[in-house]
Amino acid sequence: MNIKTLIFFCAALMMAGCSNDDGDKNKLEPEWRYFRFSSCPSETHGRWQDSSFVAATANAAVIQQCLNQLSLPLEQRTLFPLGQLGEGYAGYNTNASHQFSWHLIENDWELVELGAEIYDGCAYSDVELTNYIESVGRYGGWGSRVLEEITLDED
Repeated sequence: MNIKTLIFFCAALMMAGCSNDDGDKNKLEPEWRYFRFSSCPSETHGRWQDSSFVAATANAAVIQQCLNQLSLPLEQRTLFPLGQLGEGYAGYNTNASHQFSWHLIENDWELVELGAEIYDGCAYSDVELTNYIESVGRYGGWGSRVLEEITLDED
């Protein structure tokens, strides 16, 4: 192999490594609705990342449940999200500048009144730092409540 060919291949590999693609970001689907949920107060673990997370769905029944909960005062909201976890923040599961290493799989979560204790926890201190994806696989923080519907813009 001559030096020019070697330089060409090295340059091609370097350019491929400089991709602008965010491999952790799913394409935001227009039919998805996004809801921010409370998690744990920062006093619980002393970490601000625990205060909220975002979940997405296109499931009409879940969307209606979220909207019904939002029509109530916060202290009267009783339902919390429970569902299967996926890797990465999926382009939307953030809390301020923090991008979670997980997300509730779209259309694979629901709002429930009861859930097994093994699924309970805080979004950051328990789910992210103890790697629920591999050990538990599902998340349903008992104290999580829908806070707001949010709109995300695709960059």
